[in-house]
Amino acid sequence: MKDSTQNRENSKNSTLLMFLTLLSRLLGIIKARVITTAFGATSTADVINVAYFLPNNLRKIFAEGAITSAFIPSLSSNADKTFRNKLLSLMLCFQLILFSLIIILFIFFSRPIFAFISDFSGDELELGASLLPYFIVFLAFISISNIFAAILQTDRKFIPYGLAPLFFSITLIVFISLFSEKLDAMAMAYGVVLASFIQLIFTLISVYKRGYKVHVDIDFKNTEFKKILKTWAIVVSSALTTIFSQQFSTYLASTLSTGNATAFSNSMIFFSTPYGIINAGFITVVYPLLTESFSNNNIKRFKKELQYGIDGMINLFVPATIIIMFLSKEYVAVLLQNGKFTFENTLLTASVTYYLVLGLTIVGLNSLLNRALIAKNKAKFSFVLIAIQAIIDVILSFVLIKTIGIIALPIANTISFFITLVIHSIVLSSDINFKHTISIFLQTIAANIPMTLILILYKKLFPLWYIDGSNLINILKAIVLSLILGLICLGSYSIFKIPFIQYFKKTKN
Repeated sequence: MKDSTQNRENSKNSTLLMFLTLLSRLLGIIKARVITTAFGATSTADVINVAYFLPNNLRKIFAEGAITSAFIPSLSSNADKTFRNKLLSLMLCFQLILFSLIIILFIFFSRPIFAFISDFSGDELELGASLLPYFIVFLAFISISNIFAAILQTDRKFIPYGLAPLFFSITLIVFISLFSEKLDAMAMAYGVVLASFIQLIFTLISVYKRGYKVHVDIDFKNTEFKKILKTWAIVVSSALTTIFSQQFSTYLASTLSTGNATAFSNSMIFFSTPYGIINAGFITVVYPLLTESFSNNNIKRFKKELQYGIDGMINLFVPATIIIMFLSKEYVAVLLQNGKFTFENTLLTASVTYYLVLGLTIVGLNSLLNRALIAKNKAKFSFVLIAIQAIIDVILSFVLIKTIGIIALPIANTISFFITLVIHSIVLSSDINFKHTISIFLQTIAANIPMTLILILYKKLFPLWYIDGSNLINILKAIVLSLILGLICLGSYSIFKIPFIQYFKKTKN
């Protein structure tokens, strides 16, 4: 009974987070549409995307992944407010000092740094160099904001946690819409700085309302803080390895003809939307519980929480993959094909998206299992697995791009993550019920057959309605189509008794 109640609570929290993340991702798509309308698939857009890619990836170190992976276990180990205030103050002072140095570095050396991460020259190189320092300030504000968000996550205050990114997207959309014609590429630079600052203020207020207090504290010899830094250093190594792999992919895209770098960047939107929504719904909820369970030596609960995450991810990633694969052209066209973004750009972006989403379930499960390793104090081994994935990805991308072009990047990504998923599963074999997992996977596949058949029929009956691109009618068509598919999936899941749906039925009963 207790396990069932916990699963229902987890499901409610997961659904709440997925809904808020969905709003954030929808705003992210609108944001991408505003940006592509303003800059198209031109060389300026390529420069913006490549320059933004580096600090956006560095978020994994200073904001989303690495720092929270190290910070949350310490927060979960002690609920005392004085203890947490001490850690919060130390983390904030540490980041302020660190980012002051990084910003100075990028102000003076932005040109050689941008030359190193791209294949641009001349005016394009100068533009990229002028954008980088602003994007690093954005990184600083977002990173500090996520320190406050880690407090909210640990306290299971998921509403303010999920609302914070909405402020960023709304601000950036409004700013670029108003000032892109006047400021050109610099509208993106000024916009992300303002938007990230507003997100920071919101999370700060939310944490202060919880009774937390921040003060100047540079006692970096504190035992718990040193423990956080030690774990962070290991996870940072993992994140840097991933960033190198992804930055190398971006570099390879920039060596191809104009528009390929933007196509690769835009395809990530359609991958990261379902990935971010589902990951937020499960890892954000499960990870603090995994760390708490392991620190309390409650192995039974650890296995239960991990299995809940695995089951839920399979249940939701599989239909997301099927829908986006079938509707990649439709989604790209109705959301991005406008202004300087042409139908040819749509086809190129859709082809990259098609192959990229093939790995949705694989990449998602990798992320969950990697967090499980960190929760078990195996951060060093998690780094080894990430390094293996990155090496395979880089080698395959370099070899395949010469023969099959831009689609080599998503194909290499999926293959490399599949290999590391197998290794993750072997290492965590004592914590995973493989028989149950295979049963859930087959049950999920079977439950998605009706929707897949309907999609096949749809493609034959309505092949090219999206060809004229983004307009209100086409956007409404895409929304209605997605809602119909979602309802079909829900109905099928109810009939097939998919676990994630069953928890809500039990709650209702």
